[in-house]
Amino acid sequence: MRPARLVLLALCCSLVAIGGLATVAGAPPPTQLCGVCGPHVANDAEIDGATELGTLDIYIDETGDSRWLARVPVNSSAAERYRTNDTALEAVVDDAWVRSHAAAGDVRAVDSSLEGETVVVNYTVNDVASRGVGDAWLVDYFAAGTSNTRYGLAADRVTIHAPEGTEITNRVPVAAVDGNAATWTADTGFDRQTYVTYGDGGVRGTVTGYATLGFETGPTAIDHGVSGGLLPGLLLGLVAVAIGRIDKGIDAVDAATLERLIVAVGVVGAGGFLVVGVAATSAGPAPGALALAALGVGYALLGSTARRFGAGLETRGLVGLSILATVVAAGVTLLFTGPPVYAFPLCFGAATALCLPIGYAAERGRFPIALVAVVVFAPIVAIASIAPVSVFGYGSAVYGLLLLPWVGSVAAFGYPLALLGRRLALGIN
Repeated sequence: MRPARLVLLALCCSLVAIGGLATVAGAPPPTQLCGVCGPHVANDAEIDGATELGTLDIYIDETGDSRWLARVPVNSSAAERYRTNDTALEAVVDDAWVRSHAAAGDVRAVDSSLEGETVVVNYTVNDVASRGVGDAWLVDYFAAGTSNTRYGLAADRVTIHAPEGTEITNRVPVAAVDGNAATWTADTGFDRQTYVTYGDGGVRGTVTGYATLGFETGPTAIDHGVSGGLLPGLLLGLVAVAIGRIDKGIDAVDAATLERLIVAVGVVGAGGFLVVGVAATSAGPAPGALALAALGVGYALLGSTARRFGAGLETRGLVGLSILATVVAAGVTLLFTGPPVYAFPLCFGAATALCLPIGYAAERGRFPIALVAVVVFAPIVAIASIAPVSVFGYGSAVYGLLLLPWVGSVAAFGYPLALLGRRLALGIN
């Protein structure tokens, strides 16, 4: 297949996948973390006289209950009015609650006061955290699960404070962690699947924290990974078997030509995705486009390295090269976008790279069942890593249908690699 056609196919498949994910992202207006901190694009409710967005501090006690403290600066005239009229202060706070906020329905014991020119709103929310493994505790109050909930800060800063004497023991998405406090700002946003674990510090605390997180999310991840990734995985398995048996083009294209084809596709694809990523945003390149561009870099590297050094490496050596190319692609993504590395490009990129040793082994008369099994598990691992998933409430099986374009991409890009593997097995350059 010509390089231009491969690149066009990859772009089309990616646009279909991105379009499907964008449709899934279409959801109700964001839920505000702070109920009274200020206006939001979906709701203009705010405390009368507010001069800027407020801040929210959530203090968790030893039993897992919490106290939420919102502080909203107001102008001097509003401060004077509230200072001399408690009824007016209570009324304006009542009117300022947005319809959709994180603690809606769970708010208890609301207390309003004025400190200088700042309105302070205290309220309690029970059962924000629960016990986990050992001394670990888990805050799962802000994990949206399969709902379409999205969070909006609607505050200048939001901080979760674990009890004194504890430390936060997991990596909290887009949060700055300092001891027992995790902080989000208006610039960082707030992840819809936010979990916070806390307990004793050190290695033991980290281990028990992640063990707690694993017990909480593991069953759902496995269930969604299998139910969503089974069909794409089986199709990828058929692709892996087919590329080891179909020999169309093997006599017409030599290894040097295949190398040039693979490198050209990788380079053109990387540049194309960068252009698309820049065009799609007004800031820097979109992270997803950068991840796909990184796959192009890994693809070109694999084709060039395999052709020059692969003849004497045998199947295991080619597996190592495939893993190296995948790691390089992940490293490029990590370098330019930061953690976490996107699971979908990484898993499907690995499945594509393994077509090289699969073709080599097939030409030597062996059926690489272990490699085929790894390819089958690629979409299962991809979905499990981002679980829970759903499409308008229809569950992970429907979500798995969005992966079908990725199956086509693995077939299109994997076949030239498989042909190169077969040529290397024959010792023909």
